[in-house]
Amino acid sequence: MPTPLLRLEAVEKSFAGVRALKPLRLELAAGEVLGLVGENGAGKSTLIKILSGVHTPDAGRITWQGTPVRFGSPHDALAAGIATIHQELTYCAHLSVAENILLGEPWPRHWWRGIDWRRLHAEAAEHLARFDLTIPTNKVFGELSSAQKQEVAIARALSRQAKLLILDEPTASLSEPEVARLFSHLQRLRQQGVAILYVSHRLDEILGLTDRVAVLRDGECVSAYATREADVNRLVKDMVGRPIDQVCPHSRPDQSGPALLELAGATRNGMFADISFTVRAGEIVGLAGLVGAGRSELGRAIYGLYPLSGGAMRLGGRPWQPRGPHAALQAGLVYLPEERKRQALVPDHPLRDSISIGFSDQLTRCGWIRSDQENARVRTAMTTYGIAATGPAQPIGTLSGGNQQKALLARWLDRDPQVIILDEPTRGVDVGAKAEIHAMIDRLAGRGKAVLLISSDLPEVLGMSDRVLVMHRGHLSAELGGPALTQENVILAASGLYDVH
Repeated sequence: MPTPLLRLEAVEKSFAGVRALKPLRLELAAGEVLGLVGENGAGKSTLIKILSGVHTPDAGRITWQGTPVRFGSPHDALAAGIATIHQELTYCAHLSVAENILLGEPWPRHWWRGIDWRRLHAEAAEHLARFDLTIPTNKVFGELSSAQKQEVAIARALSRQAKLLILDEPTASLSEPEVARLFSHLQRLRQQGVAILYVSHRLDEILGLTDRVAVLRDGECVSAYATREADVNRLVKDMVGRPIDQVCPHSRPDQSGPALLELAGATRNGMFADISFTVRAGEIVGLAGLVGAGRSELGRAIYGLYPLSGGAMRLGGRPWQPRGPHAALQAGLVYLPEERKRQALVPDHPLRDSISIGFSDQLTRCGWIRSDQENARVRTAMTTYGIAATGPAQPIGTLSGGNQQKALLARWLDRDPQVIILDEPTRGVDVGAKAEIHAMIDRLAGRGKAVLLISSDLPEVLGMSDRVLVMHRGHLSAELGGPALTQENVILAASGLYDVH
């Protein structure tokens, strides 16, 4: 049997006395795609950071290409041929695509030592071409879409001639066609002998892409087997230690209530145009579409973050002219953004602040927040929404993704709003937290709330929605319900190919 490219033997890691990784054994061969799954807090991130040189193990042995290694920094790991694409991308937003791709590498220079910008952009274009990308190399990185940023990050990793590519939730911001394109490139890399450690909460991707799968639970590798021997039920049971439903099916109402949110010809120049739909009390309406179709922009505009260029809206049966988030909150409309870490969290602040900011106006007397009532209400919210934390004072940035998301839901839902806009509510959370969040959404509809569910997760949007609105290039291309609500029709409509007749 050939020597594994990577071997971990009894690797351990603790933080402040808490064991994040217990004696762990894992192997990965050249040209193999190994899926790594587990709930948030299972140890996946710690393992990734050890392999990428961010952390050093407390005990155990790592063998790389037959030689024991101990990476002291990310530079050491990268120099050895291990490239990592983290879930939260690291980049310089103000630099060009070319500069980001070749950042940390020697840049080509003229004989007088000045930077040869023409050659720099040519080299960057070559790396992009390996990934079949045509992104202009002179474009400012910060202006790229989430999908383009992800693709450039992978192209940057491949430019280092990596022998092992670690991908942490690589498809979180990608559309279905972009996911398919990524997979085709990963298959080609596998054929070239590159090993891939693929970390994802999306079990369908794990089953469709990988050769083997390893399951972490509470810092231990509890199982590892060939993917052909796996199915969703087995993976989930290994991850959580018990069977669990993947999607909480929405109990569709026998009849809908009054219209709580109405749009008629809503337009925002350059983002979306002529959008008309209604969401009724007790109804969950899905909003689907490819990345860049205008889904998130529409949600932000309804909330008042963007002013409309044209059209009209009604909230609770009354004309609604969004003038900002504060007015939306007072009117009973709340919005959960798609990127919680960038748009909704202050990681170093206590969990208490992140929750109570949503209803602090209800706790204020003479300009002062009543801390006793604040703490009591936050503790009640932690119990109600199943937030696992040591207490209200724990920094929210130290919680798992699922608990962070539940805290954000508690922030707004504790106001008892009538209209709830949820943008990617289960992105980057584990299967257990995902099921809990789905159950929360279902209960909201059962209590007569109107829910607009924006999601790129097709099983989620199909399983949770009464109707699905599909956007294509800033326009509504279809409204699907009943027998027409199928994955195939959503994909066709998102691509502008759905025939309503």
